[in-house]
Amino acid sequence: MDAPTTTFTPVVAAAHASKEQRQGVRSSDASSIADMLLRASVPVRRAAIKSLDPTDLAHVLTEVERETGTMYGLWHDTPSGFIEDVLGESIWSKQRDIVDAVPFHKRVACPAGFGVGKTWIAGRLVAWAGAVNPPGTMVIVTTATRFRQVRNQLWPHIRKTVARSGLPGWCDTTQWKMPDQWGNDVVVAYGFTAPEGDEAAMQGIHGTPKLLIIVDEAGGIARGIGNGTNNLLTGDARMLAIGNPPADDPRSWFEGLCEEGDDPEEASSVTVPIATFDSPAITKERVPFCNDCPPGVPKHSLALHLPDMDWVNRTIREYGEDHPYVQAKVYARFPKGGGGKVIPVTWVEDAQRNDDPTGPGWVRLCDLGLEGERATHTVKRGSWIRLGIDVAADGGDEFTIYRIVGDAIEHRHHSSGAVNDNQVKVAKKILEEVQAAERLAKALGSTAKIHVKIDKNGLGHGAVGMLEVWGDNGQHNSEIVGVMVSESPDRDDPGAVMRPYRKRDEMWLATRSLLQPDPSTGTGRLRLRVDREAGIQLTTPNLGNNAGGHAVVESKKQMKARGMKSPDRAEGILLAVYEPHVRRRGLIA
Repeated sequence: MDAPTTTFTPVVAAAHASKEQRQGVRSSDASSIADMLLRASVPVRRAAIKSLDPTDLAHVLTEVERETGTMYGLWHDTPSGFIEDVLGESIWSKQRDIVDAVPFHKRVACPAGFGVGKTWIAGRLVAWAGAVNPPGTMVIVTTATRFRQVRNQLWPHIRKTVARSGLPGWCDTTQWKMPDQWGNDVVVAYGFTAPEGDEAAMQGIHGTPKLLIIVDEAGGIARGIGNGTNNLLTGDARMLAIGNPPADDPRSWFEGLCEEGDDPEEASSVTVPIATFDSPAITKERVPFCNDCPPGVPKHSLALHLPDMDWVNRTIREYGEDHPYVQAKVYARFPKGGGGKVIPVTWVEDAQRNDDPTGPGWVRLCDLGLEGERATHTVKRGSWIRLGIDVAADGGDEFTIYRIVGDAIEHRHHSSGAVNDNQVKVAKKILEEVQAAERLAKALGSTAKIHVKIDKNGLGHGAVGMLEVWGDNGQHNSEIVGVMVSESPDRDDPGAVMRPYRKRDEMWLATRSLLQPDPSTGTGRLRLRVDREAGIQLTTPNLGNNAGGHAVVESKKQMKARGMKSPDRAEGILLAVYEPHVRRRGLIA
């Protein structure tokens, strides 16, 4: 990747010029102006800075550095001013409220909706804090739920900002170092994550007079780790916690922090929510032109990068007004009763983001040279392959096919309408996927017989019979398993926390258990390489209990009554991972 192009603003250009003019500068007037500006209010100060020509500004910044230890000391109390004047970037009103609260509050909590630039603004706040404090006087610590979020989401913003704006020092993957007055490189900012449950990991950080903690993706921070930040916020320490409200944790650390910020008696804490409805693309707030895109991109409004009403309306339509995802991502609220979903939103999102393993024994599907295998995710050689098919009961709804290879689930087919009325056509499409799966098994060296699980309701019953006959005739060598979801579950443990009432409930709970994060790793046991609609459907049904204490998943009829689609794609996934009791084998090869 090419290095970012350095484009100095007039302020940064003046700051760099001042370095060359340190010797022999006539500084009496500049010293007076610098002293006056440091004492002035922010609006007066910023207006005066803009009125100075580059040469005068260079002299003033030199004097500011003598007094404060940094050329950017004039912006010590105005992060938004630094972002606009020094970095030359555009922000809008809610982002301005967030960053400008940090110098005056020990804790700033920002529950944020989708796409409102929360990580972008957090990265600029790091640049402000690193520049306006002399090296060695402040350390900035950035953290998130997982290290890859720190490394891949927040720190690219920081590296780009430092390099492009010509700020002092240099950045690597998760560190910003800057020379101090003696020429020694000191760490100004760094990123890390603390393992869940390891509260001691948050100790020993406060080694400088000042501290700024940036908690990105704050909704996923464990209570113990979040509470550990309180031990660090002593003396001149600040914290910004920003992220989407968790959709499935009714009493998260982040929710408690936001409630504290709303309490008028907690003067040191403040909550600044930023809902998707606050987006200038929706409010029509006048915002500057975007200057963050690469050169050559046509001039456009900053609002072009922000969510609009089309996104909001589509999201509400797909999930439903009361869905925890909508409450969290659209309204920036903490959902109440979010634990009532069979599968929490964050579990599905984590499975969609789970990294693809690499190394010996792992291969990308598209690299196998097989017709129709275009997916780029990796699979393990020798993996067990299974198919899940949800056949439209009466030609309505959707006919869906999903495949799981080891731990990776992928979408293979969906169709709706009259094309699904003919059970011969449906069975032939399934046969195509069965034969493709057998070719894949051969290429991967898998010796296990492929299991094809088909919902026998409606047309599915006939498709099962035809595929069994075709198997006897040698057209495939897979095991066809008809599943009647209305039957009693295969397994019933009276001592289980969740006892499924019917087989359909059992299938949902089985998939839930595979997606549930392991406390030791923070991830579930599946990688979801599926379409957007399937991900939505997995998080849509509610979970309840009947009079007998059994776990009952919301029916399709109930879901349709509240305006939701039939979860045919999700149930194709359930069938792919589900194994009848007669198959005594682990779910994951």
